[in-house]
Amino acid sequence: MNEITKLMRNAYTNLDNGNIDCAEQILKAIKEMKMTPELKYSLSSLLIEIGTASKNMEYIDEGIKNFEELKNETEYNVDYNLGNGYSSKYKIMENKPNYLTKDEHLLNKAKSHYLNCMNNPVEQKPELYINLGNTYDYIGRTIDALEYYEKVPNHPHALINKGIGLCSYSTFMHNPTPVLKDAYECFKKVLKIENTPVEFITICNAHMKKIKNLCDEKALEEKNDKKLKRPSKNTFEGFVTNFCLDNKLYLNLCNFCQRCENAIGDTLLIPDMIVKIGTPLEEDPYLKLSSQLNQIKLDYVISRFLLILSQSDTSLLDLMSKNTVLTETLSYEENNSSVQLLKNSFTSFYNILDKISHLINIYFKLKKKSEYLNFHNVWNNKKGNINGKLRSLNNIGLSALYDIHLELEPNHEKFYLREMRNNLTHNFVPIKSVKLEDNDMTYDELRNNTIELAKIVKNAIIYLIRAIYINEIKRFEENKGKIIPKMSSRTIKL
Repeated sequence: MNEITKLMRNAYTNLDNGNIDCAEQILKAIKEMKMTPELKYSLSSLLIEIGTASKNMEYIDEGIKNFEELKNETEYNVDYNLGNGYSSKYKIMENKPNYLTKDEHLLNKAKSHYLNCMNNPVEQKPELYINLGNTYDYIGRTIDALEYYEKVPNHPHALINKGIGLCSYSTFMHNPTPVLKDAYECFKKVLKIENTPVEFITICNAHMKKIKNLCDEKALEEKNDKKLKRPSKNTFEGFVTNFCLDNKLYLNLCNFCQRCENAIGDTLLIPDMIVKIGTPLEEDPYLKLSSQLNQIKLDYVISRFLLILSQSDTSLLDLMSKNTVLTETLSYEENNSSVQLLKNSFTSFYNILDKISHLINIYFKLKKKSEYLNFHNVWNNKKGNINGKLRSLNNIGLSALYDIHLELEPNHEKFYLREMRNNLTHNFVPIKSVKLEDNDMTYDELRNNTIELAKIVKNAIIYLIRAIYINEIKRFEENKGKIIPKMSSRTIKL
């Protein structure tokens, strides 16, 4: 073991034991050594770790600067470390910057670097999934965060963060007990792990105590080996149900855990709202908003049905194009009902994002002209800056939706989905059975992209409901005695 390795190990041991001063002394000793790319890499990691532990922004900034230089000067893969740097910088800030901003946010930078690592199998370690999940959770995209925590199910960090995420997720559920029970189980698992750090034990006990105050303790301690009984895939109805469960495409809050029958169906509604006493029915904001959400839900259900139908073996597909004569173009194109259903499903899913922008405009009273409104300009005022009203709300549900919008912007992770929508809507997009050129799209790519977009839209609708729920709670606190709750009990079942 060389001298640098010994020093680094000693520094991290001191950090683990809370001896920040000793770690800083080692840091100073390392800085005085002859700098090489290898040493600069190790030094920069240590700077970020010590900066996070001591809440020293200068250390973190220095570490980030060094990694940016290494990225340009060497072939080192530094994305994971840069993600840690920007994430740590955000965590130690006292006045955390609003996520709704035209400037690139620290969390957005962290997320981009972590996602870059996902393309490199060497970087796909438990810490990457956990840190990426944490970043999504800070932004407000709790569902996305939980998906990443589940990739490392037995890691103590992942279990704690998943438990906390589930507690957050349960706050706007009509029956939060099953999800809180899952969270409780996460914390219990951590306590059973050998040599669990004291700080982990403290965190778990505190959250378990909160859950016990919300749920029956006996029910929490009962073993729950019950699994959702799935229908047979041999019937079309069974195929539909299983497809939705397998891809988590049901629009409800129990679809994540899938422990009981509540995971089946599209039961998500606008939560209880508050209205002024004596408001006439025709002016009732809850009914008006529910009308908008009804349309969004039905659009989602039909878009999903087109997707499912494209994957089914039903003879309806053959019947639809039975008497349609097509020209053989000798270009390896796949022209059939399944392909067309997928194309229509994809564009229909994307159109829902634009309808979400109209609901945001109505509910938050932005007074934007509807004919020019879409999911990508609803956030801006006439000058192209972030709408001050949306920004001032500091609503984590809106932050989640805004982040989905950012991912669909040029030079971001999901822009290819936006490009695909524009091409499918306004252009001719042939689906090839053989990929002859890089820009050729195969049937599998079309199907996978459609399923991916469906999940994004489903989550966006849930985050929209969360944004409304958070705002209603705020309104209620500000107007106690002046308003009354409007119960969401007037529902119909199709």
